Amino acid sequence: MPASEARIAANRANAAKSTGPKTPEGKEASRANALKHGLCAKVVLPERDAAEVRRRADAFAAETNARGDLAHAFARAAAINSVQMERAADQQTAALTRRIRQVEAEFVAPEGASPEEAAKLKDEEVRIAMIDPSKEATRVRQYQAAATRAFFRAARELQQMEQKARAETDEAAEARVDKLMASFLKLNEEGQAIDADLARMEAKMGRPMSDRSTRFTYPPASDPTNELPFAVGRRG
Repeated sequence: MPASEARIAANRANAAKSTGPKTPEGKEASRANALKHGLCAKVVLPERDAAEVRRRADAFAAETNARGDLAHAFARAAAINSVQMERAADQQTAALTRRIRQVEAEFVAPEGASPEEAAKLKDEEVRIAMIDPSKEATRVRQYQAAATRAFFRAARELQQMEQKARAETDEAAEARVDKLMASFLKLNEEGQAIDADLARMEAKMGRPMSDRSTRFTYPPASDPTNELPFAVGRRG
């Protein structure tokens, strides 16, 4: 039976009243209505965790001297997974605390049990409550394990990249030192060759040079005993 015009108008009026939240705060709250722990989210939520991820990513990058986009990506991955690890741990702690408090509140000692027996039975119930076999708790533990593995993989990659960069820096420094040493050795060899030439000159002259600190400085020309160790004149 087709709906009457009155019914159609009433449906439209009711629909206009249920258009969802309109303010930014209401929309943000609506997005989180089905959020239990957020551990399987691709983006870390809420905003306070996103801010912590940014802080840790910068800290990890600084601690490992991260250089380049790839190193910073590993730093961010390590930051995200470290936050998720802590969130999972907090989730488990909160759930276990709630279970334990419920067990303690609902515990009733058996009739005729002594205070010592009642306390022992209560402790046993509490220990049992600390192991949550529920589906949700199992998933939280799985998320925590996955985040832990991902964190250590990213941290290991960061450390390996840092070690490689440090080794390359050390090799470059050693290459510069080797180059400087080679230049020094070459100069030393040239100096030794010059010293050998001067020694031969001194042997030919029969006396030492006047000033060995300034090479190629001969006695003044006014010295009648001065004899040059080579011929001076015009060729041919």
